Amino acid sequence: MRNNLRCDCHICRVERRVFDLLADASGNIRFLNATASSPVLAKFTNISELLAYLHSPGTDDYDWSDAGETLTALIGILTTAPDLELIHSVLVLAFAPTIHRTYREVCTCFRELETEDAAQQVLAFFIELTVSARRQNLAGILPIALARSLRKISFRWAEKEQRALSNRQQQAHSSGTQERTAEPTFQSISVLNDFLDYCTRQGLISRFERKLLIRFKIDGFTGKEIQNRHTVLSEQAVHLRVHRIMQRLQDAALALGAAGTESLNALRQTCLSDRKKLLYR
Repeated sequence: MRNNLRCDCHICRVERRVFDLLADASGNIRFLNATASSPVLAKFTNISELLAYLHSPGTDDYDWSDAGETLTALIGILTTAPDLELIHSVLVLAFAPTIHRTYREVCTCFRELETEDAAQQVLAFFIELTVSARRQNLAGILPIALARSLRKISFRWAEKEQRALSNRQQQAHSSGTQERTAEPTFQSISVLNDFLDYCTRQGLISRFERKLLIRFKIDGFTGKEIQNRHTVLSEQAVHLRVHRIMQRLQDAALALGAAGTESLNALRQTCLSDRKKLLYR
């Protein structure tokens, strides 16, 4: 494992756990069995020796010129090694600087994303890339190709996730705005109901006139449609009756002062919808 490891991010914690699992005697035996068929890898007597070579100052991070052959051989034995889990774990440790840098760049550029999600995705993309790379002849440029591909695919994922997150936030904001906009409508209905109740109790309008007003002003029926329902009233009579009802309501509102003005405003603002059925009593 890298001696200069000081970070406590998700990637570094995974690296420590994997190293602890593989660095004991049983892990080294598994490593020797898996690498025995490769002349390049057989010279390393344990996993720690391999990682020390790969993470030495001359080969650490993106300068893989001296380690390219070793890493290519390590990926190459994925096709023959019986212990694939071990090889994948060793590859994660070997490419830890590259994985860590990609993860940090994603977190820096896309701060709204969950860091744990970013770590999981970068690791998953790395494993997928190593599985794909073993089928290609990329000797010499394999480390660089993997590093570039990992960064590209990770950034594409992060951009897509951030767009999705922004869309969800916009939808939530729009939904909240609609709910807040709807609240005054219910309040207006309540105020208007109270006002019409008051006018009905005072004998300023009859129950029939109340229903007529609601049908014409709120439900949106035309004078002709109301006349068809109430043959006792002509279309002209409907308009005249509603006009007189409104005059009486305006006089009552003036007498009530501010509360009456609010009631008339509620009547003007109330629009056609199923919720207006609440006005019928």
